[in-house]
Amino acid sequence: MKALKIILGVVFALVLVIIVLGMTGPKHVHIERSVDIDAPADFVFSHANTFEAMQTWSPWAELDPEQVTTITGEDGVVGTIYEWEGNDQVGKGEQIIKEVTANKIVTDLHFIEPFEGMSEATFTVESAENGSKATWAYDEETNFMSRVMYTFINMDEMLGSDFQKGMDKLKSIVESAKADKKVFNGMEIMTEELSPKTYLGLREVVSWADMSEWFAQKFGIIYPAAAKAGIEPTGAPSAIYYVWDEANQQADVMACMPAAEGSSLDNMSAETVAGKALVIEYFGSYEGSAAAHEAMEAYMQWHGVDYGGLAIEEYITDPMNEPDTAKWHTRIMYTVK
Repeated sequence: MKALKIILGVVFALVLVIIVLGMTGPKHVHIERSVDIDAPADFVFSHANTFEAMQTWSPWAELDPEQVTTITGEDGVVGTIYEWEGNDQVGKGEQIIKEVTANKIVTDLHFIEPFEGMSEATFTVESAENGSKATWAYDEETNFMSRVMYTFINMDEMLGSDFQKGMDKLKSIVESAKADKKVFNGMEIMTEELSPKTYLGLREVVSWADMSEWFAQKFGIIYPAAAKAGIEPTGAPSAIYYVWDEANQQADVMACMPAAEGSSLDNMSAETVAGKALVIEYFGSYEGSAAAHEAMEAYMQWHGVDYGGLAIEEYITDPMNEPDTAKWHTRIMYTVK
């Protein structure tokens, strides 16, 4: 009888302890890790604003490569559901997007196995002095039993290293993607080493409105003069832009033809070009080529490349022989330092 009283007393004490811990234990769990990334905030966010993108750096995705995952809905949109089921390390559950802004995505997490639970995950990106700061956070409003458990378990210590691992992997992925980015405005920009050639032509400051007529007139002078001097063109009719004056809607430009290095023509300008250049193979009307030049500027800014001072257009397609402007091929080159 005495032993039974002792056992009941111990049980009562344990129950009392559990009740006290359930009432006084942590009511909220917050885990947060951040990383500085050398890339613009919107580019970083594009690697985290969909479930598909998240899986490339999630620390749990690699714990079970055979886990079964499904995405229901339009990925990246509020209401999209991500479901997973795998081994004992990843368990089973679902994640639902509940908020998306320009720099933040918030999801509800529903853990099903090995234990039932609800929490919230938030990913945010902010612009920083040297790129961006990405933050991944986890928040859980605890129930009675989890408050008891979290009295003895430090969730930040248990999961914080996984969150940091994910952030470090994201940084590596984003910075590598930034270095490899070649497409701007839907156009691929290549880097080439140009063989030396000399462009011969006529250079003036020309208004945008007069440019088409001006080119036609100057090419009509340049090519007969070159033929008379026995100089063969080594490529298509070209233009070299020295200054593109938005304010006055005019350009300092040379209408020219490429020739062998060191060539010259009386009363004409000569510009020898060689070395590193950015190149776009543009197809479309001349009026639409502004997008290609904007792409060049975006590329140089993105990669921190210094402009070499010459923007060259080689008009590969003769408009007189091809009426479809979509097939007009212009090779656009920017010299860079």
